[in-house]
Amino acid sequence: METILTQYVVLAIGIMFTPLSDDVLMVTHLTITAVTTVPEWIVFISTWMVFTFSFSWFYLIGRGLNRFIPTSKRDSRYLKRAEALYARYGARVILVSYFIPGLRHPIHYVAGFTSLSFRTYTFYNVLSALGYTGAWFTVIQLAERVPIFNQTKDWILSL
Repeated sequence: METILTQYVVLAIGIMFTPLSDDVLMVTHLTITAVTTVPEWIVFISTWMVFTFSFSWFYLIGRGLNRFIPTSKRDSRYLKRAEALYARYGARVILVSYFIPGLRHPIHYVAGFTSLSFRTYTFYNVLSALGYTGAWFTVIQLAERVPIFNQTKDWILSL
């Protein structure tokens, strides 16, 4: 149990502080946890919670930056584009952002920076994390039916 807990801590740190793709982290995490004795539904729920809390971290950083960045710097064209994106699509842009690498993290920072309400953000973040985790969980479940995937996984885990 201690090992699985360590994996979740490493996953959260990886999401928040490393330049690795979240997709790579998710596939690695789900592949490694597949060989544990932990029930699949616990792996799914706990992974979903890690993603939800980790991306909330980005929102909170954006919210904090809103207080420290001078008003003159807030008129950047990039921030205006992000605000226009939110104005056009609303918080639903968070739903899509989970599935687009490169947009995934910045959208959450901007949500906090533009003072999207925490309640609204949390609603969309929880749904997005659920969809993202579910999609990758399904992909890994299907991949485990392919013999070459299992052989490669076994080979990598034996290193």
